[in-house]
Amino acid sequence: MAGNAGEMLVKLLTAWNEADADARADILNEALGASFIYEDPHAPAPFEGPNGMAEYLTIFRENLPDAMLLPMGSPQVTHGTAIIHARLDRDGTPFARLNFVGSMGEDGLTRVTGFVESE
Repeated sequence: MAGNAGEMLVKLLTAWNEADADARADILNEALGASFIYEDPHAPAPFEGPNGMAEYLTIFRENLPDAMLLPMGSPQVTHGTAIIHARLDRDGTPFARLNFVGSMGEDGLTRVTGFVESE
């Protein structure tokens, strides 16, 4: 696995914007480790593995097809952990601010937690 936690977190954010499910799955397989867990306040429970994240993002894209997740600057990285601030736009209008914290393992991100604030 090439890259650090910050690079993989940025790669994961690109998956949120990918409309094509197969391309989105490819991005997730590059960024996430096999034992990956994702959680945020809008998820009913933590999602496990790249397939769980793919299912969550499919639902996200179906519910918010006009949404774009935009990184706000570069991630901050400390050893195997990174944080990145992002903005979610809907139809070009700021909708929410988000913070994502990710931990890196040998085969990719192992855990990402998203925190959401209203814009």
